[in-house]
Amino acid sequence: MTVLGIGTVVVDHVVELSGFPEADTKAAAVHHWRQLGGPVPVALSTAAFYGSQCHFLGRWANDDHGRLIERTLVERQIVFEQPAAESHWSTGFAHVWGDTTTGSRTIAFSRGEFPVPDEADIDEAVLANCRLLHLDGWAIGAALKAATIVKRNGGRVVLDAGSVKPGLKDLLPLVDVLIASALFRRSHFGTETVAATDMRGLVRGSVIATDGANGASWITPDEILHEPALAITAVDTNGAGDIFSGSVLHGLDRNWSRGKILKFANRVAGHACTQRGNDSWPADAADS
Repeated sequence: MTVLGIGTVVVDHVVELSGFPEADTKAAAVHHWRQLGGPVPVALSTAAFYGSQCHFLGRWANDDHGRLIERTLVERQIVFEQPAAESHWSTGFAHVWGDTTTGSRTIAFSRGEFPVPDEADIDEAVLANCRLLHLDGWAIGAALKAATIVKRNGGRVVLDAGSVKPGLKDLLPLVDVLIASALFRRSHFGTETVAATDMRGLVRGSVIATDGANGASWITPDEILHEPALAITAVDTNGAGDIFSGSVLHGLDRNWSRGKILKFANRVAGHACTQRGNDSWPADAADS
């Protein structure tokens, strides 16, 4: 195992609409489906598709949603430990409304009802061969312990920070690559437009600032490397950022250059936006 992820996992129920309805009105669904969701498991799914060995630590219940999560992880060859679920637990879910006219989405979610994993759930032996730790800032006690162990063993920590979460300031000094979405920048700085030096000041490593249709920039102490997004017609943008992060993980796992990683990640995420669901990965994305 080279990549281990700790994070929220949910089941998405995606409903496509031809435009979002106004309050107190109805709208017929165009399509709908269920899928594995959550920043870390979708990122790991992407890295695993391209050949990275991945392990996931999350929590879910022994219910219908939980069984879908387990089936999907098995199908995608992601190693996991089945939680010892109690009868009153419930698995997290997300209701995702997608607008077929724009590809945009609106989400209501629950992380589930269960005890959040903590330091006691981190087995140092499991982390012995971890070279990349991927986090979303959830389960901060477990994340901090895992990050400390991985760093001590010479590994790297990647954080996809969707928004500011409790304890994040303690985690940031351990982060080697911070993936800072527009949502994170708004949450942390109050604006999407943030100076590169301010973003770099959050971590001791580097920052990848993602900006949807405007592409992504990798900010290091020595350079700012920008890669434009693909010109596409978006069908479904749900999970695109998670797929981008998973592509970055795979590139880091393969020791690619930053330029190659950005190009690869933009191509994979862009392709995903032209398809329904968060499980469409172009097999030849690394060839160009």
